Amino acid sequence: MQKEQNFVKLWQNVDTLKYHLYPSLTITSQDITFYNLLIDKLLGLKVQSQTKRNENKSVAEFQHDFKGSLFQVSPATVRGFSVTIQNADVTIHLKKLVLTCDQSPFCKVEFRSSFLQRFGYLGAVQKINQFLKENIISAYQIKISEIHLHCDVQGYTFSVLDFHRIKSRSRNNRYYNDENSSTDSFYQNGRKFQGFMRGGGDYLMRVYNKTKEIKKFPNKSFIETLWKTHPCYDSSKEVFRIEFQLRREKLKNMVINDEILDGFEVILNNLNNIWSRCLEDFSLRDLDDKNTLEIMLGYKTAKDGSKLLLESETVRKRFQRSEIHPLWHTIKTFNGHVKTDVIETFKKPFTTDFLYVHNAFKAFLSTTLSHYGNVLPSTICDAMNKIEEYTNFKHERTVIQDVYSKRLDRFNRLEKLGKDDEILYEQKHTFVNRVFDHIEQSYDHMYHWDVSYDSNDYFIKKFQKFLGEAV
Repeated sequence: MQKEQNFVKLWQNVDTLKYHLYPSLTITSQDITFYNLLIDKLLGLKVQSQTKRNENKSVAEFQHDFKGSLFQVSPATVRGFSVTIQNADVTIHLKKLVLTCDQSPFCKVEFRSSFLQRFGYLGAVQKINQFLKENIISAYQIKISEIHLHCDVQGYTFSVLDFHRIKSRSRNNRYYNDENSSTDSFYQNGRKFQGFMRGGGDYLMRVYNKTKEIKKFPNKSFIETLWKTHPCYDSSKEVFRIEFQLRREKLKNMVINDEILDGFEVILNNLNNIWSRCLEDFSLRDLDDKNTLEIMLGYKTAKDGSKLLLESETVRKRFQRSEIHPLWHTIKTFNGHVKTDVIETFKKPFTTDFLYVHNAFKAFLSTTLSHYGNVLPSTICDAMNKIEEYTNFKHERTVIQDVYSKRLDRFNRLEKLGKDDEILYEQKHTFVNRVFDHIEQSYDHMYHWDVSYDSNDYFIKKFQKFLGEAV
């Protein structure tokens, strides 16, 4: 352990920021016309740029001047958008704006890390938002799609053992290999440990040697200038970066003061609380090397030399008894702002409301109608045949068995609040079996509709009437 060392918090900021623009309620037809005309101009430049690229010629000349701000028009773009423009500060993806009931984003903005560090995240955001309103479209709503918060520290050298000191609920944990960028091995250069990752996808933590990264990628050396502003910075010591990545799917399931972290302002106004929540979800514990090594190996060595496997409960109690590592106390604030509110996780209610059955059945019929063009009994039967084949192929079980398994999973998560709940939990297999006996009978009846069905059946007659067929 490295308790005696002085930990130095060199620099902290937003390292990555991506957000989408959606139409505002105040948008006018004039705004939309102006915006779409701009897209037509940019698309013209994109076509010319593609031609030059195909001829292996430079495409640097294809730029658009936004009142003195030059943006390169890229010959390619990302999925879901029509054209991409970029400069040294940001990349902006655009597509034509068509108002619909279920509105998708018409613009995506990606900030360069160097831009965020030079101006600060608030200054950078204000600068780009002003540019968007003056040059792209005057009225819009912003929703953050991805944000990375980071802190650069000196005085603590992370090792492989620290990967196992992290207390986290995440099961998706990885090391990295600096030589081949594999997602299944250490982040290291030769025998030198570089870092690790805990979590994955929408929510994760990265810890890596920033000094080594700069040596490998000199274009990232701009951050060293900012480190030097700290009076305790020592150029002879390595700097490690602790970084948390959050995407919108995770953010919109977080709640603070009964408000979902879905809006632009609420997220930027609560970065201190988001940072604190990240430190709690990925908590570095003050475990000594002996205990940590045993957790990593999965066993401990007895006095007689025999190896005793560590039970999961033993590991859990070790983490439970441990204290938060002093380094986590050093970096507990975000740019000097302490935690002010608790961020909770929004949980979807466990419900058996018939509305869910109603919506699911309508969704099945609607999708079937879109795919086949009708919802005749033979069509429904064909759809269910394919569902059965797909389930057998993917899960090696019938549809009924698959649904049964999922239903039991939900019963296993049932919160036992009273005696009635305990009885239901104990008899879950009997209860589910009785329910599925009835379902299976109904399923078999529907499954054989293509063989024969009663033309006078009330349900069938109602479908025929709906489809305009003669009854």
